Amino acid sequence: MCKNSYKFLLKLTLSYTILLWSASSEIKAQTAPAQILSDTRTFEVSACNPFKKSMVTVWMEKRPERKDNDENAADMRVAYKSSADNGNSWTEKGIVDLPGTFATGNPFIANNEKGATYLVCMHIGKDFYSGNISLYEFDFGKKKFELKSVPIKSDDNLLDKPSFATSGDEIHLVYVAYPKRMKNAVKYQMSKDKGKTWTKAVDVFGGNIGGHLGPSIAISKNKQVIISIGAYGQKDILITRKVHSDSVAFEKPTIVSPISTKQGAAMTELTAYKNGLILTWQNPHQRSETYLSYSKDDGISWAKPIMLTSFGNLASATFDEKGNIHCIYSDFANQHFFVGYKMLDTRYHLLKEENLLKPTALTTFNEYLGAYQKLVIQDKQLFAFWIDYKDNSTLKFTKWKIRT
Repeated sequence: MCKNSYKFLLKLTLSYTILLWSASSEIKAQTAPAQILSDTRTFEVSACNPFKKSMVTVWMEKRPERKDNDENAADMRVAYKSSADNGNSWTEKGIVDLPGTFATGNPFIANNEKGATYLVCMHIGKDFYSGNISLYEFDFGKKKFELKSVPIKSDDNLLDKPSFATSGDEIHLVYVAYPKRMKNAVKYQMSKDKGKTWTKAVDVFGGNIGGHLGPSIAISKNKQVIISIGAYGQKDILITRKVHSDSVAFEKPTIVSPISTKQGAAMTELTAYKNGLILTWQNPHQRSETYLSYSKDDGISWAKPIMLTSFGNLASATFDEKGNIHCIYSDFANQHFFVGYKMLDTRYHLLKEENLLKPTALTTFNEYLGAYQKLVIQDKQLFAFWIDYKDNSTLKFTKWKIRT
C-alpha cells in the first residue's frame, strides 16, 4: 500500500470514528449526580420555579407511624423544601399536616408571574368520606407554607386530586368529589383575590357522569384556562376550555384519546409552557402504558398521542424555548426498574435520551406506587424530581443543561 493511500484510509477511519462519537453524544444528555431530597417513602411529587434560581418542591410521604408494604394508602402527610441556588442546596424539610385526620396528601404547587407560590392539598377527615382542600402560600422569608384559605370542605365527600393554575390575582382550582353513594364529579372553583375568597363549586363535566380520575388544569400564554381529566375504565381522556375570564362555564369536552385496553384507567398531568400545552396520562399507581400528546392552539386540537413506555408510570413533560418536548418517566420493563428521560421534537423523533437511574433488577413489587413525578424547566436547564422505587421510594433530584 502506498503512503498516500495509507494516509487516506487513516483520515477516513478517523472521520468515521468522530462521526460515530458525535452521533452517540448527541443522543445522550449530560446529567449531574442525583441528590437525595428525602429518605422517607415518597408517593407524589410537585415542584415549581417562582424566580430565577429559586425552586420549591412538595411531596406526599408516609407518616412515621405508617407501616411499609401496607396496602392502605392512608397515614400520609405533605412535606416540602426550597432552594435559592438552582438546587445546589436545600432548606430543612417542612411538614404540612393536620393531627387527628386520616391523611394529608395529593399536594400540588404552582406560582404566578410575580413568583407568588401556592400549595393545595387534601385533608381526609376521620371518616374517609369527609375533609377539605386547603390552600397554603409560601413565605420566602420564613421559608415555610402558611394557611391561606379553605376553598371547600365536606362531611360527606372525599375531595381528591386537587390541581390549580394561577395568573395575576386569579387562582383556578379543580378536583374530584367522591360522594358516599353516588358517582363522582369534577369540580371547579375560582378565586380573584389571591385565594382569599372562592366561587361556589361547579360541575365541569356535567354530561359525563361518574368515573372521573386525575384532573389537571393549566393557563395558556393567551390566558386560556384548560382542564384535563382521565377516567376509570376504557373511556376517554377529555379536555375542556373555560368559556371566558368572567364565567365559570366550560365548553363541550374534546376527546384527546381513548384510554387503551391495556391501560384500563388513566389520570392526567397538563403543563403549559410558552406557546404550548403538554398532556400526559398514566394508570393510577400501576405499571402500564404511559402516553403523551400536545397542543399548539390553546387546546383546540391535539397531536396524535405517543406511548412513552409500555410498562411504566409517573410521566412528566414540558416544552423548551425551541418547542422541543422533554419528559421523564419510570419504567419497570423486563423485571428491571429505571427512570428515563427523553427529548423529542414535535414529530416525536428522538433527539436525546438518558437514564436518570440505570436499569436495576427488581423482582418484587410490594409497595404502593405513587402518582406523580415532576420535570421543571428554567431557561436552558431541566430539573427532575423523581422517586427511586428500588431505594425505598426515596425522593431524588437531578438537574442538567439542555444541549441542542
